[in-house]
Amino acid sequence: MKDKPVNLLQDTDEKQIISKILEGEKALFEVLIRRTNSTIYKIARMYGFNHEDSEDLMQESHISAFQHLHSFAFRSSYKTWISKIMIHKCLYKLKFGYQAKEFNEIINDNAQPMHTSVVNTSTDYTVNNNELSKILENCIQHLPLIYRSVFLLREIEGYSVIETAELLGISEVNVKVRLNRAKIMMQKELENFYNRTEVYSFHLKYCDALTAKVMARLDS
Repeated sequence: MKDKPVNLLQDTDEKQIISKILEGEKALFEVLIRRTNSTIYKIARMYGFNHEDSEDLMQESHISAFQHLHSFAFRSSYKTWISKIMIHKCLYKLKFGYQAKEFNEIINDNAQPMHTSVVNTSTDYTVNNNELSKILENCIQHLPLIYRSVFLLREIEGYSVIETAELLGISEVNVKVRLNRAKIMMQKELENFYNRTEVYSFHLKYCDALTAKVMARLDS
């Protein structure tokens, strides 16, 4: 296994990979980092952090996950587990960091919906995929956090209602209600156009760099 390139292990069962890591094959942790970078990056952006702060939070989440990997009991997927770690990191930074004001949205269910249209509806107006992604990111970012978080976890990352409720610490009913409200705020015409893989995409060049930073910290 040690001689097998890490990039050939992408389809390997995560239980096998985690077991090998716990047995001392630390290099295999890179597989888990790469598998989850896109997801936890979206989570950081969903809480309003810029690219640089998101990368910092990602590093801290990966390090925490590695340090506590022995406690992972496989009751959920590794993706769900590290997503929960990332959410806790984000909430802590919001509560005690410079963006504490936005943290209040989590307990304020009376946030006002977005009213501004962000799409030119002219029939002869066409946007390419990159422009559409930016429009959607802007639209999502203007949602109050309590709706933005549910929309991203359910619609972009594909978590189930049960998983989303567990990650956010709310009831399954609230997940469904908030998702419906989020969709209304997002405006109906956008629902047919967003691309899950392109919204808040964490590009390969960033993935490579961040993965290298995390692995270097683990070796230090």
